[in-house]
Amino acid sequence: MDIRIKISLTLVLVSLLSMAVLATIAYRTSAVLLKEFSVRQLTALAESKKRDLEKVHEGWKDQVRLIRSRSQLKSSLRRYLDTGDQDALYTIQRIVEDATTAVDSVDRITIFSVDGTEIASFGRVPFRHQLKVPDIDVATVGTFPSPTGGVNVALSSAITFEGQVVAGIEIVVDGDDLFTVTANYTGLGDTGEAVLVKLTEDGSAMVLNPLRHEPGSGYVPRPAVEASDDIRAALNGDQQPQTERLKDYRGIDVWSATRYLSELGWGLIVKVDADEEEARFDILREQMFDIALALSAFAIIGGALLGFHLARPIHELVVVVTKMRQGDVSVRADARGDDEIAYLAESLNEFAEYLESQRDSQSDA
Repeated sequence: MDIRIKISLTLVLVSLLSMAVLATIAYRTSAVLLKEFSVRQLTALAESKKRDLEKVHEGWKDQVRLIRSRSQLKSSLRRYLDTGDQDALYTIQRIVEDATTAVDSVDRITIFSVDGTEIASFGRVPFRHQLKVPDIDVATVGTFPSPTGGVNVALSSAITFEGQVVAGIEIVVDGDDLFTVTANYTGLGDTGEAVLVKLTEDGSAMVLNPLRHEPGSGYVPRPAVEASDDIRAALNGDQQPQTERLKDYRGIDVWSATRYLSELGWGLIVKVDADEEEARFDILREQMFDIALALSAFAIIGGALLGFHLARPIHELVVVVTKMRQGDVSVRADARGDDEIAYLAESLNEFAEYLESQRDSQSDA
């Protein structure tokens, strides 16, 4: 095989192997960076939604504080509890009705005595439970299914008059404000979603918000033993993003970030489908493959031209040697340069001159 072809093929092969190694390293590095970016985005979205939910919860607590702080309510309560004045009870009932109807998100208000006896109430929430004055400023009593298919959250607080606890107040609010947060799928792609869950007394994992892939769902009971991996992670208070594939309630592999709202006892899951996220890796691989093809074509053409260029002096030496073997000692090689090939050409020229001088001496003799 011609040495020029050998050198050209060697250069092309080395170039292709180098680009293959470089492309592999670049793809893996880029894939890792893309995954890290997705995880950071997912973590940031989980933290952002947690803060939004906490703001909604704090807004409910502010409503409790605002209603309990009414001076007329406090004085009427004290008068009714001390004397049993029915006019004071009527005033309490009117205040409760006005406050309930004035605020859209409030479904029921109940005023009760320190021993848990109901004094006045108004609203459409049918469930009943034990009334208790909390030890903290505003306590979250629990989360219950709404008659309309949503979620109700009950909060309670103490009502004080002149530094003494005279009664308690419980407000049941509509949890639709939560759905505004969970239904915002910005940054979650075409299939990602946010899910709110809580653990009930019977050990079931309850989904509180409508699911993106199950229209019309809300407050869906899921037995804890059958809860998906991401739901269990949320209810266990796991704050680390799950970058390994986990199965969700659909049986689909997902990446998820979870947060736990301890005061509410809720778990928040923000997740994206793993296949959808990894599809970006496939796009990256295809783009790098196209670039590799273009560079390979350049390497083949460039390697061939460079190989022929580098092998040209050697080929010229071969031509000179061939002519000398055929008896033409007048030929000379190009000895320009300062590399080994130039040194070899210079030696060959000296040998040719020696042979030529020997032939001339024999001719004179």
